[in-house]
Parts: sequence; structure tokens; C-alpha cells
Amino acid sequence: MRHALKTIDITEIGTDRNRLDTWTEAGANAANRVRTELGVNYGNMTKTNGYIAVPLDGIWLRAPYLHNGSVPNLHDLLEPVERRTKVFYRGYDVYDPRNVGFETQSEQARRARFRFDTGERGNGNQGHLYGADLPARQKDALIEYLKTL
Repeated sequence: MRHALKTIDITEIGTDRNRLDTWTEAGANAANRVRTELGVNYGNMTKTNGYIAVPLDGIWLRAPYLHNGSVPNLHDLLEPVERRTKVFYRGYDVYDPRNVGFETQSEQARRARFRFDTGERGNGNQGHLYGADLPARQKDALIEYLKTL
């Protein structure tokens, strides 16, 4: 059974809007033309003013988070923006069960993969403040729950 995915407006979610602004109605129409020419039938793409909220199943293994991969783990996602990791390494495949994401700071992660700097244009890790004001104990409980999905 497929569930309808909800688009969260950029004014509510407050995340980096660079990717959103590059997707235009003309781009959606062009993508739909190509999709039709290829015989691929999965519905029309459209321009929205936000990002789609994806299902949470398997969320523990889908790091890094946000639409642009700017938050390395669930622990950081539940923190206020000023306490989120600003520079980390993406692509290393060693899982971090405590923070729920992949190892992003070790020497092995640095050698193996891509340096991600949230200060660069399009890499912002702001917004998505759901849960950021929870007490630490409740954040820990929420993370433990998300590990079960």
C-alpha cells in the first residue's frame, strides 16, 4: 500500500532553500517530457514550495539527513542549529549506533571520503527544528525509538 507523501513548505521547515530554488516549473515540465518519451510512468513531477517528508522506516540507516545531506546523524538533527556539526566527512560506511548515522570524524572517514562543509552555499544545515527543544533524556528516548523503525 502506497501512502501519499506530504510536502512541508519551506517557511515551516526552514532548511537550506538552494535546491528548492533550482527546481523550476520549466524543469519539471522538461523532466516529464523525457519521462514520457522513455515510457516511464510514475506520475508527473511538479514544482512545489517545499520538501517531501519521507517515511521514517529505516531512518536509522539513511544518514546523512535533510534534503542536502547536511546533518550527519540523528543526534545532531535533534540539536539546535548552532550545536550541529559544521564540517564532516560523508561516504564512510562504518555505522555509528550511538549518534545514529555513519562515522564522519575519524581519520578513516577523512581519508576515505568527501569533506562536507555546511558553510558552503547549498550545504546549510539550518531548519528542521522538530525535537530540538526536548530535554536530553527525551531526545535519547526518541533516538532509541527511531532505531526500531
